[in-house]
Amino acid sequence: MEKLNQFLFEVGGHGDLQTLQLMEDGHIVVKLGRAKIPWFYKGELEHKPTQQKWSEFLAKLDALQVWDWDASYHRTDMCDGSMWELHLAIGDKSIKSYGSGLFPEKFDKFKEAVCQLLS
Repeated sequence: MEKLNQFLFEVGGHGDLQTLQLMEDGHIVVKLGRAKIPWFYKGELEHKPTQQKWSEFLAKLDALQVWDWDASYHRTDMCDGSMWELHLAIGDKSIKSYGSGLFPEKFDKFKEAVCQLLS
C-alpha cells in the first residue's frame, strides 16, 4: 500500500476550526475548537491507525469517489453555514476540496470512514 502523503480535514470557520491532520510520524492529531461542532469527530485526540485501517480507509475513499469531488461547494443563498476543507494526497492521486453550507453527495459516508479509521 502506498503511504498517504497528506491528510488534512478541517471543519468550522471564523477562526474556530476543528482539525484532523496527519503528522510526519504517521499519527493523526485531532484539534477541537471551541464550537464543538456536533457532527465532527468525538474521540481521542491522537491516533496511529494500523496498516489495515489505512488500507480500508483508502479503499473507502476510492469507493466514495472522493478523488472526483469538485474543488468548491458553496450555497449562494446563505451567508453563513458549516465550512469545511479537505486535502488528501497519495501517490499520483490528490484532492483539495472545500465548501460552505454545501457538501459533496457522499460527504456523510466520508465522515463515517474517517471515524472508522480513528476507531
